[in-house]
Amino acid sequence: MKRLSYGDVKFAQILLALTLLFAGLAFAAPKPAQLTQADRENLRKVAVTLKEAILREDVDGILRHVSKLNGLTCVDTQIPYQQVREDLHDKNSHLYMSLFDSERFSKQCGHEYPAEYPVKYRVISDKEFLKAANEPIEIELITDGWAQVTFKSKTKAPYLRKYGFHKQGRVWMLTDGFIVSRCSCGGDMVPRSNTNRPR
Repeated sequence: MKRLSYGDVKFAQILLALTLLFAGLAFAAPKPAQLTQADRENLRKVAVTLKEAILREDVDGILRHVSKLNGLTCVDTQIPYQQVREDLHDKNSHLYMSLFDSERFSKQCGHEYPAEYPVKYRVISDKEFLKAANEPIEIELITDGWAQVTFKSKTKAPYLRKYGFHKQGRVWMLTDGFIVSRCSCGGDMVPRSNTNRPR
């Protein structure tokens, strides 16, 4: 049997030390944030309540989900709560039409869809979309305290609706996903939710 030289022993010790170091670092690495079951259920309830408010055209019901402190975000623009409130009461605003009036919204903003977008699909309001959205709601944690809820529909394909939420205290508040002050938010009409939240 061959005897190990001093160099072989040192090399084996260094290799063992590095293995233990990397194993320890991997074990100690922060685990990705996850939604608790309670948060997931609360967020699902908030999303369903918001959907029902949109279907009923219940402006006050929608406003209960918008933070009075932060309002909504459209691309890089923060829209104050007061402006959101005014737009929800103004039948000529982009926000009102995008939520409740497919015909007028399509007429005013349909030209902003990309040319490659299928012609057979027209721009529709959230209300029209949500009437047909019976697929399971997808909930994704973006980062701690920030989540995205996606509604899908087979009958209104290729549409989907993504709404961003931020947890403020114990309550999930809507942060984005509505079209405010312009014809689109996020640059791409499908999905319409912007990406201006922490990652």
